[in-house]
Amino acid sequence: MALFKKKRAETPKNPLGSVLYRYDIILNRDLKKILDCIEAKKKFNIKKASNTIDNINIEFDEMLADLSKENLKIDYRSDKIRYEIIDMIKKIKDILKEAHINNFNPSEIDKDDYILQIRELKEIRSNIKNKMKDIESDYL
Repeated sequence: MALFKKKRAETPKNPLGSVLYRYDIILNRDLKKILDCIEAKKKFNIKKASNTIDNINIEFDEMLADLSKENLKIDYRSDKIRYEIIDMIKKIKDILKEAHINNFNPSEIDKDDYILQIRELKEIRSNIKNKMKDIESDYL
């Protein structure tokens, strides 16, 4: 009998919330080290980062497929959120693609531009959070 059992996070039932949940996990688990290293202009293992980004791109492609109009029929307000999520995923994929093209060389990546892009992604994510509250989603 376990007194202090770790609370297990449930995946959201709302399809948009589910995609955001997966996005947050990828961002906070897999990408955090890579993005922090790029921001701090530190060197890191290129082969490992490349493999991680390849796997992440596959997951992002799956999320985009889940959000497609063919796979997800939703109302007008949710449809606007869908397009913001798609835009957010495409922007982070572009950031990763640029880093991949530059072989993750911190001196090749424009730090100011990178910081602006990350700030824009965070702003989009907070806007999505507010809109998810409006449609009473189970995940913000």
